[in-house]
Amino acid sequence: MIFHRFILGDLVTNCYIIADDETKNAALFDAPANAEKILDYAEKNGLNIKYIFLTHAHFDHILALNELKEKTGAQILLHEEEEKYLYDPELNFLGEKADSVVLPAADKLLKDGDIIELDHLSIKVIHTPGHTVGGVCYLIDNILISGDTLFSGAIGRFDFPLGSFDDEIRSIKEKLMVLDDETKVYPGHGFSTTIGKQRKDNPYLI
Repeated sequence: MIFHRFILGDLVTNCYIIADDETKNAALFDAPANAEKILDYAEKNGLNIKYIFLTHAHFDHILALNELKEKTGAQILLHEEEEKYLYDPELNFLGEKADSVVLPAADKLLKDGDIIELDHLSIKVIHTPGHTVGGVCYLIDNILISGDTLFSGAIGRFDFPLGSFDDEIRSIKEKLMVLDDETKVYPGHGFSTTIGKQRKDNPYLI
């Protein structure tokens, strides 16, 4: 598996790309900003971006979505409960920028437990409401792309519209903490960690 992290945009948002070693077909997780950096990396490494998976649709995860869609033809995937965030500036926080930001429609709406195959890689959808209603994490082998649900030593904010602290804690404990300790966690902001470390040290989960 090819795996690479980008740190992009004003809010220092993480964005990840994975690819099949053999075919070089790739999936991108979130599209924060600076599409040219993502496209340049893909070109230099011979990667063909087939999918763009959104963990959720807050503005700092979607600003480069349209440009990446236009230049790669990749399919956009997000949870069915998150689709409304794409088009509502009060939910995605685009605010006054909403009129100047083009957001393409999703090509596929996901449900909890869905598995998307990318050649030799399987991408499992884990619905984790709390930060947003349709927020999800993605599990690929022992890698968890956790979006803004779980951070190293913290959890995502739950005081946004439609957010819920109870839902977020339930999502993390029932759906993420059941994973192996060695599972590597790659969040939407900040440093990577493991499920085992968060099980032991995260103050929200102890």
